[in-house]
Amino acid sequence: MSSSADALPGVPTTYLESYPFPAFVFAPTPSKRRSRVALVAPEQTDAAPTAASTPSTPRRAARARFRVAWSNARWADVGRGEPLESCLDAEARDALDDWIGGGDGDRDGEAGAGTVDDATFELTLACAPVRLQLVKAPAAPADPGLGQEDGPRARYCIVTCVQLESPQHWRGPPPAPPSCGPTSISASNYAALSTPTSAAGTPETGSSTASTPTRAPSPATLGESTPAEQADRGRPAPASRRRSGRLDGRSGLFEPLVAGAGPGTASPARQETDCRVLLDQTDWSKTSLGPRESWSPQLECMINLVIDSNTQDSLWLGTDFVQIYNQGYSKILNHPTGFGRPAIEQWASLWEGIGPIIDRGMRGESCYFTDDLLLYAIGPTGNFCERYHTWSFVPIRGDGGRVLGLYNPTTETTDAVLARRRQETMRDLSEEIQVARSSKQYFAGIADVFERNPKDIPFALCYSIAKGADGEGSTLTLEQSVGVPADHPAGPAKIIVAPRDILHVDDIGSPAPSAMSAGSGRFLHSSERAAWPIAYALQTRQCVVVDDCAAIVKGCPVRQWDALPEAAIIIPICSDGAHEPAQAVLILGLNLYCPLDADYEEWIHVMRAHLTSSLASVRSFEVEQQRLLDKERMERAKTAWFQGAAHDLRSPLTLVVGPLEDVLATKLTSAQRSALGLAQRNASRVLRLVNALLDFSRLEAGRLEGRFVATDLGRFVGELAELFRPAIERRHITFNVDIQPREGVVFIDPTLLETVVTNLLSNALKYTEEGEISVRLSYDANHADIAVVDTGFGIPSGELGAVTDRFHRATTALSRGTEGTGIGLALAKEIVRLHDGELLIESRIADEHDEDGEHGSTFTARIPLVERDVVFDSIKRESFGTYGKAVADDAMGWSDDTASESDRAPSEPTTAGTLETFLFEPGDTLLIVDDDHDMRKYIRHIFSPYVAVLEAGGAEEALEIARQHPTDLILSDVMMRGQTGVEFCMAIRQEPATRLVPVVLHSAAIDDETRMAALTSGADDFLAKPFRPRELLARVHLHMQLGKRRQDLEARYAAREQELRVLSDHCPSGIMRADTDGRIVYGNAAWRAFAGIGDDEDPSKWPAWVADDDGGARRAQLMAEWDDVVHGEHAERTLTWTWRNGTTVSGRFIRLDMMVPGMTGVLGCLADITLQLAQLRAAEDRRREAEESKRQQELLIDTTSHEIRTPISAILQCSSLARANLKELRVTLTRPDFRPSAKLFRDIDDDIEALESIYQCGLTQERIANDVLSLGRIQLDMLTFYDAPMDIQKDISKIISVFKSEAAVKDIQLVFEVGPSFARTGVAAVKTDHVRLGQVITNLVSNAMRFIATSQRRLITVRCDVAFRSPEAGTCAVPDIEDGDLPSIPPPDDTPAWLYVSVHDTGPGLGPDELQMLFQRFSQGSTMIHSRYGGSGLGLFICRRITELLDGRIEVQSVLGQGSVFRFFIKTRTAAAAADEVLTPTAAVHDMPIRPALSLPAGGDLPLQRPLLNDPTAQGRRPSSSAASDSSSLQPSSLPMSPFSPGALSPSDEGAGSARSLDFYAASRPLHLLVVEDNKINQTVLKRQVTKVGWSCDVADDGQEALILVHDASTGERALPGGRKRYDVIVMDLEMPVMDGLTAVRHIRAAEAAGELERQVVIALTGNARQEQIDTALAAGMDDVVIKPYRLPDLMAKLRAAGQAPTRPAQPGQAAQALPALQAEANKQEQQRGT
Repeated sequence: MSSSADALPGVPTTYLESYPFPAFVFAPTPSKRRSRVALVAPEQTDAAPTAASTPSTPRRAARARFRVAWSNARWADVGRGEPLESCLDAEARDALDDWIGGGDGDRDGEAGAGTVDDATFELTLACAPVRLQLVKAPAAPADPGLGQEDGPRARYCIVTCVQLESPQHWRGPPPAPPSCGPTSISASNYAALSTPTSAAGTPETGSSTASTPTRAPSPATLGESTPAEQADRGRPAPASRRRSGRLDGRSGLFEPLVAGAGPGTASPARQETDCRVLLDQTDWSKTSLGPRESWSPQLECMINLVIDSNTQDSLWLGTDFVQIYNQGYSKILNHPTGFGRPAIEQWASLWEGIGPIIDRGMRGESCYFTDDLLLYAIGPTGNFCERYHTWSFVPIRGDGGRVLGLYNPTTETTDAVLARRRQETMRDLSEEIQVARSSKQYFAGIADVFERNPKDIPFALCYSIAKGADGEGSTLTLEQSVGVPADHPAGPAKIIVAPRDILHVDDIGSPAPSAMSAGSGRFLHSSERAAWPIAYALQTRQCVVVDDCAAIVKGCPVRQWDALPEAAIIIPICSDGAHEPAQAVLILGLNLYCPLDADYEEWIHVMRAHLTSSLASVRSFEVEQQRLLDKERMERAKTAWFQGAAHDLRSPLTLVVGPLEDVLATKLTSAQRSALGLAQRNASRVLRLVNALLDFSRLEAGRLEGRFVATDLGRFVGELAELFRPAIERRHITFNVDIQPREGVVFIDPTLLETVVTNLLSNALKYTEEGEISVRLSYDANHADIAVVDTGFGIPSGELGAVTDRFHRATTALSRGTEGTGIGLALAKEIVRLHDGELLIESRIADEHDEDGEHGSTFTARIPLVERDVVFDSIKRESFGTYGKAVADDAMGWSDDTASESDRAPSEPTTAGTLETFLFEPGDTLLIVDDDHDMRKYIRHIFSPYVAVLEAGGAEEALEIARQHPTDLILSDVMMRGQTGVEFCMAIRQEPATRLVPVVLHSAAIDDETRMAALTSGADDFLAKPFRPRELLARVHLHMQLGKRRQDLEARYAAREQELRVLSDHCPSGIMRADTDGRIVYGNAAWRAFAGIGDDEDPSKWPAWVADDDGGARRAQLMAEWDDVVHGEHAERTLTWTWRNGTTVSGRFIRLDMMVPGMTGVLGCLADITLQLAQLRAAEDRRREAEESKRQQELLIDTTSHEIRTPISAILQCSSLARANLKELRVTLTRPDFRPSAKLFRDIDDDIEALESIYQCGLTQERIANDVLSLGRIQLDMLTFYDAPMDIQKDISKIISVFKSEAAVKDIQLVFEVGPSFARTGVAAVKTDHVRLGQVITNLVSNAMRFIATSQRRLITVRCDVAFRSPEAGTCAVPDIEDGDLPSIPPPDDTPAWLYVSVHDTGPGLGPDELQMLFQRFSQGSTMIHSRYGGSGLGLFICRRITELLDGRIEVQSVLGQGSVFRFFIKTRTAAAAADEVLTPTAAVHDMPIRPALSLPAGGDLPLQRPLLNDPTAQGRRPSSSAASDSSSLQPSSLPMSPFSPGALSPSDEGAGSARSLDFYAASRPLHLLVVEDNKINQTVLKRQVTKVGWSCDVADDGQEALILVHDASTGERALPGGRKRYDVIVMDLEMPVMDGLTAVRHIRAAEAAGELERQVVIALTGNARQEQIDTALAAGMDDVVIKPYRLPDLMAKLRAAGQAPTRPAQPGQAAQALPALQAEANKQEQQRGT
């Protein structure tokens, strides 16, 4: 743009920007800035216009200069980015300046206003090949500063243009925005457009109000319409009559239909009123636009631009879209009544369809439609006229971008669309019929093209015309039809036109007037309504239009529009001025919505001319083809006759020549030999004549082809000429041979050229009596000339042209009685022509030369020296010189018949040598097949001395004989009655029993076709009749020997093949064979078994049996690999795949052509590797399991390390704190002024708290160790279970009481609930493995303690229920107890019962994803749980496995933010409870006594605490939970199986109980112990603990030192307290240096057995908790085993019980007998200790 649009007040730049063509705004240039290139405009004044407003030539002195102030984007496309001034030369600038200055276009009568003619200007650009038509219009006054200082205010000048010539880069209107696209009204509006409307303008079946698009604001003032005006939606008056619209069936474009009196209708009131006059005369105050005085300058400017435009433009303005259009637009609507009226009145029938388009335009979208079909014009018949327009809706924007209305430009493109469519039809028609080679193809092509253009050709009938005989009419045959069903009356299959109905052109001068009237142009019209006036069209040779064909085509399908065509045209396919009758007739339906105007007529005329010429070409081609067929038929008949004649002549000649040769081979007299020689010579002459006739007939039929080979032509001609030298010199004629030397070869057919040279020499010898005969070979640049020159009679000059004609003989030869047939030279000429050469003849006779009387002839065969394709075939040709030698031998007797016959007599036969060379065997058999009895008899005569002969008179008989009697060779004639010899040979080859028998065929036909047919049918050899007996004998002998060898080889091959087949079929490996295309032709039984392919199924379809579980990818990959095997570059390849039956094979494939030259295909061997793969998979699975186990072990190590190190750190810190405090306390106590202070008590409290922390950390480590060991036992399937009675309330309370201290520290409320099911069922105790049950409950409670610690409400509820049946599937909920489910109360012992336990916490809860993996090994729900809450991830997994092993199940229910409920059940058995045991419904853990548990081995699987003494009275006794706490209750006589009753050792308060327990041990009898421990810390701690209770203790660092101390004590060398000879108890570690504990106890037991020592009590103290290690220690001699870490009260109890027990000798089996009771007691101790 030249300047900003904002700098042009009053100019509608938004409208101009949307204008589809270039637009400019010219502004006056200030006088001080005028330049030479500026544009000039006349001065303008504000005075009122004068009458003198006619244009006048402006004076340059009074003009103001103008400049381009603004241009739209379209100019940038056309001007290629250049300003307008740069695209104009000086002359064009002056002319444009004059035009702009000639008037401002103001129609109000202002001064300087121009006429309508002044508003247009044609401008040619220099910067682009474009010619524009400009239209100018005035605009708002420009700024006063831009005009002359003392002159009136100048106005802007707006110039729009229309393109007259389009450059390639800018064509037509702008493309539509992407939001609209090129589509028209959518198909969804089709129903609305098709809805009939009532007279009131509303749809008959629909809403009462018509759909109204978005209204445009009133443009009375640009951008000043009020909301009230926008809300005014007054509806215009409806149209009085409407038609429905529809969609174009082909393009999908909208076809608007308007009212009958609507737009485009030729109304009587229609006037060509000027639109500007209407603009001035219309009362605009009655419209939504308001009075014209209130219109803004911008609106006036836009209206002026539209009115003056040469295109068809319209503005849709106001709330009801008032239309203001120009003169061009008036042609497509009801003018002038539509001017200034709402658009809905003009387009009422379209409103349903164009409403959405208007809405889109009012939303700011530009909608563009190309070649849109608009049915608005009504033709003279009352039908619509087919009209096409390119139109658009462009929004007109005001201030702020608001859409004020729509700009609707349109261009009619009907002519272009119709021309393009008809041109496409003509192009397709030309392409279709130019390839037609018959009338059928011609008419089929026409119908195919007409089928594609249903608009212009609604239906078509194509008739061919066959003229009848004299006096008969012509017959019209329906060849093709389009749009007319079969058997419809409009298209009869046959139409007979009588001769009287068809007048020839000669009979008529011009068409006679009749009911058929001539119309405009070159077409005639007919009013016939019942039948097609075809006779009239044929008579006049002109197209006849049937004005009303509705009755004729009634019932035909509608191919286009919505009705059948009303008119049709009959087109005779002939030329108007031609005399020949029409050869075809077309009947075409005419377009219902397109009048038959000049363009339509011209298109039909051009199509007719093209069809006429094309049909003539097709008919000419058919005639020519028929002629060629007739000629070919004649040639076939001629060839067949010649072949028959040859057979009839050659067969007798064979029976003549053969016996003559046989007789001549015997001893004869001279007279006999002479007579028989004469007969033989003439028989050969007759044979050559027959051969010449056959060769000539083949040449004439075009069936003789040259087989060219590179030949030394000089040698060829010289050797052939020498064959005739004896015959020529015998007649005393000089014979000269002149060969020009030349290097190189000449491409000739030696057999055919031998015939030429031989015939020329023979002809020269015949017609020369004296003188000389010369043979000359010469060369030039392009040819080789073989000339035969003689001095014979010569040929008259008048006969030279006919001498090479068939059967022609020169008069000179006839007068002298020279022999000849007249075909030798003709045959020579045709053979030379076959070589692309020519035969030249020069001749003179004696009478033609007066002076010297020279005479003679020269025959020259000119052969071109060109290179030819060498043809190789299997047809055996006669050897060189055969034909020439035969003619030369015959020429020896042409003249001197009285010569001595002895000169020509053959030598005496020497059959003895010949017979010796034959290797016939006595059993050889020959089958002779010939329908000639004499021929069979003669051949039998030849072979009878050598072989057994069988005869057959026909092929059928011979085939039967061959089946029944094996023969060694078959000798058959070719031409026989019935089945020919070729067919017989093919039948022999198809029989399995005879397919290897040699077959020799002989025939009188010696052409190449017969030879080729004989050899390709399977014959081993072919002989031509007449044959020589010795040659026949030799050939039969040769092929018989070869046949026997071939049969022997075939038999051996079949045996080997059968051996290989047996080997292959029984081979365990799969063997297959494929051809060069990859098709499998053989697969053995193993291969089929691998694949699962049956014996009757095609192995080539093997890919269908390949397994493919991945959607076809594996099969496609295998086929690609197989293709590489077949066609790739690898000699060997290995493939592996799996069949559908699950068999996996590995195949090794070999390309035979790469291995063995001459072989083809692929050989493969397959092995079943299913087992190997299974083993590999198993090994791989084991490897993965090992890796997974390793990973889990590493994970266990990492997790356990973290969980162990954390409490160890706390232990270290707490112990460090306690140590520091104790040191400080010790210092404080030594002070003399010591007094207890508050700080001292706080430090003591800190120490107590630190010790409590150490204790809790120890419990945590113990639980981790138990989980790890339980996991190991679960993985090794070594987890054992022992059922023992347990009191549900007491035992579970003890399990939960372990967490009392931790709960108190963390402010957690622990609640234990006993469900009402116990009271109802009377169950108080059950039998189960309470250690494993405690482990599950402990893990669940511990888990809840960790997760609830951060919650605001901290409550853990443990509930217990019992039932006599298992829960429902998929749940662990307690089932409802019904009366029928209850046995007697209380139930008897061992009644199956299910114990239900739930642990409910108020922790954070778990999400669905965490619940899925909760019970998996090392799983903690999410990766954040371990870092936040800790834990090893083993507890819940162990819980799940234990509950499953106890015939139960565990589940969890959790909601985020609400806590979790873990529920599990196990199967138990009821047990008898104490009479005073009553289960309370609910008990809080804080109210329960919490007793310290005994230390059992980690994992809770150590029922191996053995009693030191075996008390038989204690077996089966249950330890009392209320055992006395003093020493008197532990007498040996009352010691239970397990002397360490948890009840006796677990006071109610842990802290006080520990102190009282130690005091209790101190009050008992003091013991003297031996502690054997290599760890100094453990040794010191244990010694300190022992001495603290008042016992004495010795220590040893290893087993060796312990043995010394024991020995010294027993011998008295070491004094013990109280004079003891032994230690009360020896506490010994197992793993020590120097000597371990197991070795030491073995030495002790050995010394005891030897009587060297008293019985020693040895207790093992170890950290090895596995059962195998414990069993090993007991087996070595240990009395008991204590697992580290231990609890001091538990250890003291064991030591006291062991030390005070009476010493007894050990008895074998004692430990094994006490094992069950010990197991139960140990499990209970472990339950008290807490897992």
